[in-house]
Amino acid sequence: MEDEGSTAAGGGPRFDIGFKELEIVAYIGEFKIVGVAHFGVGSRTSSRRASDYIRAFSDVRLTLSQVRIYSKATKELLDTAPFVLLNMDKVDFIYARDDDEGRAPE
Repeated sequence: MEDEGSTAAGGGPRFDIGFKELEIVAYIGEFKIVGVAHFGVGSRTSSRRASDYIRAFSDVRLTLSQVRIYSKATKELLDTAPFVLLNMDKVDFIYARDDDEGRAPE
């Protein structure tokens, strides 16, 4: 019989809580901002690409967690933050990195 504690902690089954977690890369001026965003998912979750979540996002602000801020020119890590609020009007370029699941090795 399986111990209930082993399934709740790492290594156990994953439960769908209705959110898709994606790594986002945004360029604002001289900065590259990398963080994690959570998007609500609908019934078509299996066929959606990471870029589809960005295209469907219509709010003026996007919250990122686990943030790293880099210099765009030198690629040097400048700062980290638990979260930032991106003003989408100020973003020059943004993309979501696709999951590596199902990708063929390059």
